[in-house]
Amino acid sequence: MIVDDKIMNYVLYQMRTEAEVRKKCKLLKYEDDYVDEVIDYIKEAGYIDDIKYAKKYVENAFRLKHQSANELKISLLKKGIDEQIADEYTDTPDVYDFEYESCKYVASKKYASTNDILKVKKFLLSKGYKYEIINDIINDISRE
Repeated sequence: MIVDDKIMNYVLYQMRTEAEVRKKCKLLKYEDDYVDEVIDYIKEAGYIDDIKYAKKYVENAFRLKHQSANELKISLLKKGIDEQIADEYTDTPDVYDFEYESCKYVASKKYASTNDILKVKKFLLSKGYKYEIINDIINDISRE
């Protein structure tokens, strides 16, 4: 199987999902049969794996982006990850701990700029944080 250099460079540059590679192939106007062959070849070679991608994305996103689990799930779905895989990696105890710390960080920054608990609470809800986490953090901020 001969794979176009443009696709290989695209895949080797950074981790990609199957949907992203399909989209790139469509942009390059490849025929559907060729796209399927390319995807199969790249999968077999281990260059794309949606499960590995979801795991790495979740690990990195919590450390770098301070997102809620809900925001992460939406991001994964936008990247073409299957909903079951997205659920599997965003509904774990580790994710809850990361989400709590992320929410705490975001809440403290927002509270420092507004000094209004209600605004902070609304902001956190709009970001998709779980209500229980928000209440715990708001209680902590109120005590301080």
